[in-house]
Amino acid sequence: MNRRDALKQTVLVMGYTVSVPTILGIFASCNSSPALTWKPEFFSEDQASLISELAETILPRTKTPGAKDLKIDQFIDQLLKQVLSPEDQNHFLRGMDAFEAQAKEVNGKSFINSSAEQRVALLTKIEKDTEKTPPSVWGINMKKDATPLPFYRQVKDLTLLGYFSSEHVGKKLLRYDPIPGAYSEDVPLSQVGNISFE
Repeated sequence: MNRRDALKQTVLVMGYTVSVPTILGIFASCNSSPALTWKPEFFSEDQASLISELAETILPRTKTPGAKDLKIDQFIDQLLKQVLSPEDQNHFLRGMDAFEAQAKEVNGKSFINSSAEQRVALLTKIEKDTEKTPPSVWGINMKKDATPLPFYRQVKDLTLLGYFSSEHVGKKLLRYDPIPGAYSEDVPLSQVGNISFE
């Protein structure tokens, strides 16, 4: 008997005392991945959900938009599909599998099903354990013959790239100026910056 059938039987045994919204909520929880509002082209739906939750954990919504608000997950999906070589794509997917295995080992459940505190604790641990890497572009190590970046670092780099190159952040938070004026070498930050990352 699968989980869904077991829940149906439980409801019948309880004599239909559970309200319909409660039952629907229980059935919805049978699906381990949050529902996506977009169709991934590179990732499977489960992989896209993981990337979405991971990017949002790295850059959550505060007073400024989070990674989900700016569709960073979709940006990563398209970048991996269109820019990375098949070899780099496979490295990324293997890293994703290893990351999920680590989440299950540390938290006893997948990253998506972990609590917000468990997610942050896991990423803090990985951040400390992962050695620093040389500069990269789009999550790709630029050093010749360098080993590929670890999965977490790659996702973090891609998340930050997508965030800071998004139209919203460029225009509303960073005071994007498409036609810069005269150069002034000594300007107080309070006159030119309006961003505060909280």
